[in-house]
Amino acid sequence: MNLALTLDLVLIVLLLATIIYALVLHRRLAMLRSEKEGLEGFLEKMSDATAKADASLKGIRLAAEQAQTLLNEPVVRAQSLRDELLFLIERADGTAERMANAGGAKPGGQDAAEAAPARRASGGRRAAPAAPPPSQSAAASGADAPQEGEDGARSQAERDLMNALRNVR
Repeated sequence: MNLALTLDLVLIVLLLATIIYALVLHRRLAMLRSEKEGLEGFLEKMSDATAKADASLKGIRLAAEQAQTLLNEPVVRAQSLRDELLFLIERADGTAERMANAGGAKPGGQDAAEAAPARRASGGRRAAPAAPPPSQSAAASGADAPQEGEDGARSQAERDLMNALRNVR
C-alpha cells in the first residue's frame, strides 16, 4: 500500500498545482477581458479620428485645388500681358531704329544697333532716353520756336517726335 499511497499523494500534489495554476490563469484571462473592452473603445476612437482626418484632408485638397485655379487665372493673364508688352517693345524698338536710320540721327546719343542689345541685356526694360543737347535739337529743325497756330512751346519729346515724322516722309 505504500506504493499506492505515494502515487495518491503525488497525484494530489499535482492536482493542487494544476488548480492553483488554473486560478492564476483565470485571473489573467479576466484582466485581459476587461482590457479588451477598453481596447475596443480605443480602437473605435482611433477609427473615428482616422475618418475625421481623412475628411479634413479631402477638404484641404479641395481648397488647394480651388486656390490653384484662382491663382492660375491672374498668372495666365499676367503672362499674356507680359508677352504682349514684350512684342510692343520689340515693335517700338524696330520703329525707333527705322526712324533713326531714316533720319540719320542717333537716338539719345547711341547708335540704334548699340541700343537694342543694351535693352535686351537689361531684361527688355528701357532706360529713359537721354535728352539730346540743345544745339542738336535746335539745329535739326529749328523746332524750338513755336510754329504758327500753336498755343505755346512744344516739349522736347514732341519736337523730337515731329522731327522724326518729318524725316520719315
